[in-house]
Amino acid sequence: MRIRWYILSRLLEVFAGTMAVLFGVMLIVQWMRIGRAVTLRDLDILLLTFVPMSSFVIPMALIFSILIVLERFSVESEIIAMKACGVRSASIFTPVLFLASCCLLVHMTVSTYLGPLTMKKIQADLAREAPKKVLAFLEERDFNDMFKDTIIYVESVNQKKKQLRGIFIEIPGTDRAVITAEKGTIDADGRTITMRLFHGSVFMGTPKSDRLLTFDEYAFTLEADLAAQLRIKGYETATQPEFRTLLEKDRTPKGVKEYHSRYSFPVFNLILGLVGISFGIQRPRSPRHTGFIFGIVTILGYYLVFVLADRLVKSGLMDPVIGAWAPDIAFAAVLALVWLRQTFARGDRV
Repeated sequence: MRIRWYILSRLLEVFAGTMAVLFGVMLIVQWMRIGRAVTLRDLDILLLTFVPMSSFVIPMALIFSILIVLERFSVESEIIAMKACGVRSASIFTPVLFLASCCLLVHMTVSTYLGPLTMKKIQADLAREAPKKVLAFLEERDFNDMFKDTIIYVESVNQKKKQLRGIFIEIPGTDRAVITAEKGTIDADGRTITMRLFHGSVFMGTPKSDRLLTFDEYAFTLEADLAAQLRIKGYETATQPEFRTLLEKDRTPKGVKEYHSRYSFPVFNLILGLVGISFGIQRPRSPRHTGFIFGIVTILGYYLVFVLADRLVKSGLMDPVIGAWAPDIAFAAVLALVWLRQTFARGDRV
């Protein structure tokens, strides 16, 4: 019992440290994704992003912690000492499988329920706050299509003074209009976004006539699709029962694959536990950091199989359900081959 607790405590120490490092890295990535709409004052939104991010952090922290701890035990000859004292391999590997099972349960809960609910909360908070920071979404010298039925080009944006310069606006459609202005401002009152332009012209073209008007000041309202700008997809905010309802209305291969991936990805934690058991124990004189390198190779391998399956599903060459479980199937097959090889190798030695 003490041996199991000793191994589990070491696993938890490395697991917690790895989680902290990976959360820091993922937070930077998430900041790049939604940083235009949040500031340090929106700390609650940033903290909420930790919940959906844990779906990616948990498996990576698990495989790194298992491989690093078992490698350390091997290099320092603790595994040999345990077996010399009569400790069975099952006692050594039980804490590993226990941690992997806990990660599976937590990951499954986050993937199917807590993650979507958190994303729904984040989307609601950002949709409420984003109009006040609409200037952050306007990129200089680029065509912005964040507003409904409107394309805006801005030469320069002054975030402090909330001023725009060199404005070009196109409203496509049957009644096409082109608006130019020397400068302008954007104000948000609640969810209403008002643009005021100064010293410009409006060209309006219809099938019957064309008109050109000049103005000193021109104000109009805009409707922004900020959820799309934040790249939050509809299914990301749907719990598993809600996702099933969405699929009944619109059953797409991508949706079906994503639905089943919410189960297959958490199951991968258990496979990672078996991977760690198979490759974590090294010879005492093996090069250090082998576990860390193998952990990176494992994550990259899963990603490559995932991307390949995703491409095959999109092209219609693979069933979406099989595509969702393909990475798990591939790693399970590799493990089976490794165990068979080890079994035959032991038989040859005998």
